[in-house]
Amino acid sequence: MTAVDLSKGVVLLDRDGVINKDRGTYVSKPSELIVLSNALRAIARLTAAGIRIGICTNQGGIARGIYDEAILAEIHAKMMAAVHDFGGEIEHIVFCPSYDNADPRRKPNPGMLLEQAAYFGLADLVGVPFVGDNVVDVQAARAAGAVPVLVKTGKGRQVAAHHRDQLQEVKIYPNLEEAAADWLRKKRV
Repeated sequence: MTAVDLSKGVVLLDRDGVINKDRGTYVSKPSELIVLSNALRAIARLTAAGIRIGICTNQGGIARGIYDEAILAEIHAKMMAAVHDFGGEIEHIVFCPSYDNADPRRKPNPGMLLEQAAYFGLADLVGVPFVGDNVVDVQAARAAGAVPVLVKTGKGRQVAAHHRDQLQEVKIYPNLEEAAADWLRKKRV
């Protein structure tokens, strides 16, 4: 199991099911976004420790015409305000508006993670965690050379129970707060 290494100062996160409650359908307007309290605490702790946060999120609802990029910007503004009010910062968000799995940016492909690596000035993502709640997040992390981490919020509990064959050498946490606490504890050692 490849260990998380916070020395690069970056943590990458999926959005739905990790930062906000997974509705089982698209978050198509700001009022539908419910930010998880454990995620708020985790991001605040990581920010206080000098860790920069990036988000990689599939947003195929745009391609399906369910919402547009302007609405997505409003949703993200609400999320970032909640995080900021709690003492955390999300530095950079990338999203894939496509619903086509052939799109190199759409998870399980590594495009968004590699875009984040370039943004954060990293030559590679070795040791950098990518936290998700779905198999596609694990696959994208592996494809990008990041450390896949699964949380049991969102779809994570079902994924952990039903996709064990795809989760070999993947660290699984109850939620983002538990993951961050573990990494920060190990960083101090």
